[in-house]
Amino acid sequence: MSEADARPDPWRAWLRGRERRALHFPEFRRAAVLVALTREAEPRVLLTVRASNLSTHAGQIAFPGGRLDEGEEVVRAALREAWEEVGLRPDDVEVIGELDDAFTPIGFHVTPILARIPPRYEFHPNEEVVQVLLPSVNELRALKAIREVRATPNGERHVLYRYPWRGHDIWGMTARILHDLLESGVT
Repeated sequence: MSEADARPDPWRAWLRGRERRALHFPEFRRAAVLVALTREAEPRVLLTVRASNLSTHAGQIAFPGGRLDEGEEVVRAALREAWEEVGLRPDDVEVIGELDDAFTPIGFHVTPILARIPPRYEFHPNEEVVQVLLPSVNELRALKAIREVRATPNGERHVLYRYPWRGHDIWGMTARILHDLLESGVT
């Protein structure tokens, strides 16, 4: 075990030290995404570029994830979707916990699952994914986020973010989840 492996995970400590914000949109379809950070000194975050022929979120930057199957819980769904979309084996994922719920305007209520994965992983994208992206957390932190305010389905004001990164536009629910990580102060 290396010295880095022996230290407590700072992301786990951050997650334990905050109150999770859960949403309640019973009319929305439930989904989960895997927010996977590599286990290395400067962690990278796993993102995908979705294929342009998909019925939802076509061409967008996204975390691996999708709709929950009947009776499925969020962690299992996030792991299943990551396996299906990019070939990330569930046994190679260390689940840390749940981040704040998010939603999409087309009616998905999403629970992001924070996890750690090995560095230099060999991904195998399926037909839903045209590219795997692995920007470092520090590289994304250096970007200037573009902010926009919208109303949630229940009338609350909600801030949305955009991160222009290397010719990609990271926006919507993915950017909101990323924003929480980037503002955490965890290094």
